[in-house]
Amino acid sequence: MDVSPLVIRPRPLTPEAFAPYGEVIAHQGAERRHHLTEPMRHSPEVVRHASWVSRVQTAPPGPVEIRLMERHRYAAQSFVPLTDSPYLVVVAPTGADDLPDMARLEAFLATGSQGVCYRVGAWHHGLTVLRGPAEFLVLMGQTGRGDDDEFWQAPAPHALVSISD
Repeated sequence: MDVSPLVIRPRPLTPEAFAPYGEVIAHQGAERRHHLTEPMRHSPEVVRHASWVSRVQTAPPGPVEIRLMERHRYAAQSFVPLTDSPYLVVVAPTGADDLPDMARLEAFLATGSQGVCYRVGAWHHGLTVLRGPAEFLVLMGQTGRGDDDEFWQAPAPHALVSISD
């Protein structure tokens, strides 16, 4: 039996909606500083902190196919936009089988002035910009063992995120 992928419409990225998966990196409130709690979280296995700049050249031409998810078991991972390019944030809670619960997939639209920090172990889709080229500062703790990234691929496209009206 052929099953059509679920079509998801992303909602605006807000700190409240994203809280189960991590933290929105943006100033909030009237205070001079907005302190962040998630970006430095990591397990004792982390021995170094890494940072790099990622560039994404182009945006997808149509709906974004959600098939490959990733997580980082030992450290939070942060993305801070360096260009004013909106991007897509797709996350899923961990299911009873320790894999992403694709039935509870959520999608958010981030502005070019909002960063995200995925909590330790949060399943998420790869960086997808809505207007390219775009650059992001990426921050993450690493174990030095080469086991910092875990990927899971659905056997078929599970969902499409519609990014057009």
